[in-house]
Amino acid sequence: MANPNKDSSLPLCRVCREKPTIRAHLLPESFVREVFHGPKNDEKHMIVHPDTGLKFSSNTGRFEKDILCADCDNVLGTYEDFAFRLLKRLRTVEVGKKVGTRTDVSVGTYRFRVDVVDEFIRFACGILWKYSSTPSKAADHIDIGECRAIFEDICWRGAPIRRWVDVFIERDLFAFAAFPDPQQVYYYCSPSLGRRGYKTSHDLAWFSVGGFIIYVKLNQPGVSDYALKKCWMRGRTDCHFIVAMRSLEVNNSIHESIGMTREDLARLNKSLHAKFQSGELSPTRRV
Repeated sequence: MANPNKDSSLPLCRVCREKPTIRAHLLPESFVREVFHGPKNDEKHMIVHPDTGLKFSSNTGRFEKDILCADCDNVLGTYEDFAFRLLKRLRTVEVGKKVGTRTDVSVGTYRFRVDVVDEFIRFACGILWKYSSTPSKAADHIDIGECRAIFEDICWRGAPIRRWVDVFIERDLFAFAAFPDPQQVYYYCSPSLGRRGYKTSHDLAWFSVGGFIIYVKLNQPGVSDYALKKCWMRGRTDCHFIVAMRSLEVNNSIHESIGMTREDLARLNKSLHAKFQSGELSPTRRV
């Protein structure tokens, strides 16, 4: 008997291989929506790739239509909801003070607890899986090699987190210092790849959502010294996030993105145009 869920006109899900795909968010809509400072349903933001000059408008972020069915996307939704609530809570932790244009930050580690072991790691692996599943010529595509299959098993097949896969989180001090309210979110950044470390360097991926930078160790042997041992989250309920001045450099290209999008944002959000012109509302709050 034919499967009633199959639609021959649509690609099949890359995970279950059974059901037709939907337009799935690459970064969860909840994380995109929180960069908006109020219930302005018609408000748009800009997605920018400074390296290529590519930019386009969006309401709820980037979709990819050929990777996941609704059921498999909903599996990730559970992890994403957990991560959204966690990062929102952690933004309320005071890591410094802002007085006028002066920002004082207390570097170090800050303790927090999670209710479900490794749920946040599954969230991070899911984000990287989605970006590695976009077309290879897409501006935000990443190549994570064997980790794509490993992360697929972790996210959808209940596989344990491998010994050399791990995650830590770091407060994004560029957002904290450059914008008015440390508890608000002003931008998000898609994943990047590179080697990071001091005495021992490893391949890491990182992306920014919810006012934090999320780092993922890509299944390489050895202990990474890019974060203290207590900050790596695998197998822990008692966790720590990092506050370090190095985070100022991670997303400093946002300055360039702001310059690229001032006029676009004012034009797209016509209802806000007067506020942009008067200076009552800064367009930098929408990048």
